[in-house]
Amino acid sequence: MKKYYLLFISLIFLFSACGKKDDANKVINSAKGEFRWMETISADKIPDMQIKGMINGKPVNVDYVNFEKWRGSGDNVINFSDKKPKQNCGFIENDMAFHLTRANGDFEEGEFIKEGFNKNIDGYSAEFHYYVDNNIKKVSVPWNCVLKITEIDDKTVKGKIAICFKDESKSWLAGTFEAVRCNN
Repeated sequence: MKKYYLLFISLIFLFSACGKKDDANKVINSAKGEFRWMETISADKIPDMQIKGMINGKPVNVDYVNFEKWRGSGDNVINFSDKKPKQNCGFIENDMAFHLTRANGDFEEGEFIKEGFNKNIDGYSAEFHYYVDNNIKKVSVPWNCVLKITEIDDKTVKGKIAICFKDESKSWLAGTFEAVRCNN
């Protein structure tokens, strides 16, 4: 009877150890270039991969990123779009895009973190949009974000981002980017 009891205990330890190893692998894979939507986010969750995302359950390959500084309002906006404009800083039609805005202030080199959906940070907003039958569908829901800006110069802004939206289809954007700088 003792032998069966020891065998049973050994099997329990074996199965629990396997589960822990799988969880560790998921964290390692995330750091190497995979990303999954999550309710709480941290700087170590930004993957080292080319920027991409999901909107309304569909993959988004980001082809164009710009960093707008609005002279009148002083707002900064980072736009991530699946289409390129005819010219840098130009208008884009019928795209799927994400927008991160800092009203009346600058995004600066360094780290910005909004860990959870329920945390509010005055002056910051995020949204995304897509088209259905040539009609734009703008979505503004709770969001979380980690943004690391590594370099800002007169022509470009470089960094990494991970942002999740609390919408029905769990939209997200993550990866490294180089944005064209636009002064409007």
